[in-house]
Amino acid sequence: MRLAAGFTLPELLAVIVIASILAIVALPRLWGSTFDEEQLYDETFAALRYAQRTAVAYQRNVCVTFSGGNQLSLTYAPNYGTGQPCGSALPSGTGASYVVTAPGTTSYLTASSFSFNLLGVPSTGQTISLSGGKSITVAADTGYVH
Repeated sequence: MRLAAGFTLPELLAVIVIASILAIVALPRLWGSTFDEEQLYDETFAALRYAQRTAVAYQRNVCVTFSGGNQLSLTYAPNYGTGQPCGSALPSGTGASYVVTAPGTTSYLTASSFSFNLLGVPSTGQTISLSGGKSITVAADTGYVH
């Protein structure tokens, strides 16, 4: 009787199937797409909360503008009161605009520009969908971002 050295066909197939599943699950994480989606979600969420707080603190309209499907920018009205047009960079002390740019291949799927008034209430309620499947909601009556 001779002992055979090596692997059987079922063993080889099992290893190939397991390696394929790991490659399908692990490679996108290594390429960063999941991390890019989380980064876009976190930065957009923070920008919207900041816009609402700034509108209340400075008693100015703060505009949230989406452009190109991959960029969000915040501007505010330089004058006190409601109905004032936006156009100035947020008062950060640097004079630079507050801009969020989607990293990698991520993007905003559904997003339309709106503004927060001096009470922090948005001009329209929003549900902003991101390419990773997450969404951010801005409540129409309170401006609560969740």
